[in-house]
Amino acid sequence: MNIHIFDIEVFSHDWIVVFKRPDADTYTVIHNNNYQLRAFLQQPDLVIGGFNNKWYDDWIVLTMLLGGSNIEVKKHNDHIISGKNGWEFPFIQFKKRPFKSFDLRDDLPKGLSLKAIVGNIGSAIVESSVPFDIDRPLNKSELEEVIKYCKTDVDNTVKLYHARKKYLDTKLFIAKLKGIPPEEAIGLTNAKLTARYLDAIPKDFGDELVYEPPQELRISKYDYLLDFFNNPVEYTLRGYEALLEGETRKIKINSINKKIEKLKKSNNRYDCKLQTVIANVPHTYGWGGLHGAIPNYFAKTDDTHKIVTVDVGSYYPSMALEYSYTSRAIPNADGYREVYTTRMTAKHNGDKDTANALKLVLNTFYGAMKNKYNDLYDPRNASAICITGMLLLTDLIEKLETVEGFELIQSNTDGIIIRYPLTVENDIESIISEWESRTRLNMEYTVIKAIAQKDVNNYVMKAGETYLIKNGERVVTDEDKGKLKTKGGWVSLADGGDFKNNSMVVLHKALVAYFIDGVSVEETIINDNTLEDFQIIAKTGSSYDGTYWEVNGEKIEVQKVNRVYATTDTRYGTIYKRKNGKDTLAEVSELNEESGKSDKIADLPVHCIIDNEFNLTIDDIDKDFYITMAQTRVKAYLKNKEILTMAEAKKTESKKTLNIYQKLSKARLEFQKAGVKKTGINRHAQYKYFELSDIVTPATPILDKHGLLFVTTFPSGVPTGTLYDMDSDATMVFYSDKDDESLITTGGKKLMLSIQETGAKETYQRRYLYMQLLDIVETDAIDNGTIEDNDNTPTAASSDKKSTSVKKSTKPATATEREAIKKDLIDAEGEATDVQIKSIKSGLKKLRDKDDKYEPYLKKCMKSVKAGISKKDAELMLIEIGEKIEE
Repeated sequence: MNIHIFDIEVFSHDWIVVFKRPDADTYTVIHNNNYQLRAFLQQPDLVIGGFNNKWYDDWIVLTMLLGGSNIEVKKHNDHIISGKNGWEFPFIQFKKRPFKSFDLRDDLPKGLSLKAIVGNIGSAIVESSVPFDIDRPLNKSELEEVIKYCKTDVDNTVKLYHARKKYLDTKLFIAKLKGIPPEEAIGLTNAKLTARYLDAIPKDFGDELVYEPPQELRISKYDYLLDFFNNPVEYTLRGYEALLEGETRKIKINSINKKIEKLKKSNNRYDCKLQTVIANVPHTYGWGGLHGAIPNYFAKTDDTHKIVTVDVGSYYPSMALEYSYTSRAIPNADGYREVYTTRMTAKHNGDKDTANALKLVLNTFYGAMKNKYNDLYDPRNASAICITGMLLLTDLIEKLETVEGFELIQSNTDGIIIRYPLTVENDIESIISEWESRTRLNMEYTVIKAIAQKDVNNYVMKAGETYLIKNGERVVTDEDKGKLKTKGGWVSLADGGDFKNNSMVVLHKALVAYFIDGVSVEETIINDNTLEDFQIIAKTGSSYDGTYWEVNGEKIEVQKVNRVYATTDTRYGTIYKRKNGKDTLAEVSELNEESGKSDKIADLPVHCIIDNEFNLTIDDIDKDFYITMAQTRVKAYLKNKEILTMAEAKKTESKKTLNIYQKLSKARLEFQKAGVKKTGINRHAQYKYFELSDIVTPATPILDKHGLLFVTTFPSGVPTGTLYDMDSDATMVFYSDKDDESLITTGGKKLMLSIQETGAKETYQRRYLYMQLLDIVETDAIDNGTIEDNDNTPTAASSDKKSTSVKKSTKPATATEREAIKKDLIDAEGEATDVQIKSIKSGLKKLRDKDDKYEPYLKKCMKSVKAGISKKDAELMLIEIGEKIEE
């Protein structure tokens, strides 16, 4: 085939199409020229490939080929962008595309965009600065930029083509075996190609809900599963009604009744799932298979116990053949059996190409049977495969759990993971052998040396040899290679990412090294100097209108997909996704409801830096962020388990746990480096000081990062601050010795009256408790006879930073000025100060970033602020906000 990769760009007065051969360095660029495009696409044996072109590019190219004007092309573009199908556009309706194409997005996870793939494969993530809604012809420089941008997209699609070459070659090999033209086969999904290979003819059987269990099934203890699968809706409704008996809580009763009403209305069996306990393990039986696991489980094979996975070989294909569950849309049921036997023969003979090609047909078959748009669609037999598979595995578990010492670790769609004493191994194998003989299915054993399991969808295992048992003899099919088996979003990239996912790889490596080799996450992360391992591919979904990044307190519009790293540079904030905003950048700090909602992109650091074009080095990365996240994930795996590591071989000593004093020392140093500014101003004495919110807002996350919690109380009127180490029982207690009843005087004249209100007193005392905790020193301007600004930053007691004097007026205050100062100091019911309002908004913004659950509270507070709030109420609100931030 003459393959070219292509991409298009569409504007109101311009369109561009760029083609490139995967093995060439030259491009074909066509701009606003229908005739040139038609001539190019008339090349012999031409097949064009793109990304998402089945839904977008192919149809717009058809409009171009049919002579559509630039206006018509733009209309077609807008038609598709609005969510409508490209083939329904009036200009090209009922017209056939005169070219062959394939889509590299076929058979990939939904939601995976080309830009995300670009980030994953390590290419620069760039977007054109020319707006697509520009309502005039592009000028020369704009056209050049758009063409350059389009070429870049083509280059990245070529990289994807090479990454998926094996996938494409397998489809072409299937085409060769069946005699399907390659230019047609390459454009089919795996499911469509499988249906074509098996000569499927679509039929409507009308018996989707019918199920009869096979006579080979022997299940007694868990026979209620048969009742569930016989009539899932009725069984589930009976369960809900049983829950109502004796229930007195009104909320719970209403919730159950809503579920009953919803299920009765839908009467849909696929809305039903059965949750039960099998062999002391919680299980879920649904329509996608069986899932059960001991949560937070850790074990290893040793001298007394053995762990093995017991998987059914080609489970679904085998059941389809053994129990006549093949799709009835196939003209001859033996056609599927022939695929199976041919593949086994090819595998035995070392013909990998044929074996792999036919494996795709066998494994795609079941999914195609469930797809109503596929010619193999047969929902009755598809359900029968799934249900029978679950019941037969439960049948096996039921027999195995009679063996003393047997432990079920996990059940999944096509196998189980078990642990048992070596003394009963013959009993275990005998039961499995009987099950194999009865069901005519074959089991494959793999020794598991160590397993760390969070749940059924998240685990890491170190595997040993794989073997079969034939005629009582063990036949090794795969030697012990120390292979890792991983599943889940936290460990599956331990061997590196790929074009589908290549984000935060260092965390995957750290968790696997911790659980399997006993290496601390700190050691793994600190020793990893591969920049790509630390990248986070941050994506804003299509339901959001835009993305912005906080830099120096400003909001900067950025593209929707970005390569992000954690940084220690506090000038850089995090990244937000903006929904339904009227303005380009909503002022989040103002909490303006009319501007729409902005959500923090999940899992991003507080301080992150975008590097889409590779300008950073490993020295720019804040490895502490990744260490903290890795530690959090380890804790989620452990969940209070005593075992701390799954080291199989020599253990590497983990970093020693810091005591409360070491943690506080680190927290103080980090607070000092944070550059916190003073916002409090004494207008009469002309010096600045720290407001409580200046300290609490940045201090809380710093303390939390180090596993510390600071709680202020007033037992018997004594201001007390207690620092708790959340990783131990250690505490430190601080007391305030500041006298809030004293009058500050100079020259025998009062400058400040005593604080009158309890709320203000507590705020005053809490401020000094926090200053003790964090070792914050403010020069006492009155006592030393000078008025200083202390460089506007917090300083440790040992700091040698010089203070900067504030120029003080020697002119005595007038009577009016003295009265204003007095009123400002004692009038708690007076209007809140600008500093208080600013602090409230800053605190509320922190709450919004922390959790959406505070949204009603935020609106309530802002409503009060806009209506007018007193100093006293402002202080109380700041205390309340600070407490919520500390939650």
